Amino acid sequence: MEFKKLIQEIESTKEFKDWKEKHPDFYLVHAFVMKDQSNQEVWQIGYYDKNTNKMEIIVKQGDKIEFAPAQEILKASQEILPLDPDEVKIDYNKAIEIALDCIKENYPKEPILKNFFIIQHLEGATIYNITYVAQTFKTINVKVSSTDGKIIKHSCEKLADFK
Repeated sequence: MEFKKLIQEIESTKEFKDWKEKHPDFYLVHAFVMKDQSNQEVWQIGYYDKNTNKMEIIVKQGDKIEFAPAQEILKASQEILPLDPDEVKIDYNKAIEIALDCIKENYPKEPILKNFFIIQHLEGATIYNITYVAQTFKTINVKVSSTDGKIIKHSCEKLADFK
């Protein structure tokens, strides 16, 4: 599903409108998806209130939406900026395809187990922040611009040193 349409669908529901009336200072900051069999098309949409430093997650699966209670979050080193759905021009499947091409080119010996992605405003741009967990106990992170599909940054890190 197109991201902008997803947000419009959520924000047009009676449940969201009732919630927003009680939480007027919360604004959209991210969308998270774990890409595995049990979480297909489960979107966790984050809304943040900078006055209270609280995040509330709206979980959308199919036609159903649920609200998780607001939780205080750790202070971020950067300001948590609003996410503008209009800045998400490429589909998440295309972003994942771009990230996989990057992995094939730069990390061909890292067999992938699973991945997840976050759409967020980070480092001055709206991005797909895509993370893959490899069988070699490494994580591969690829940041893809949500407007033009260009790779902003990629890295491969060990999860932990086992000694």
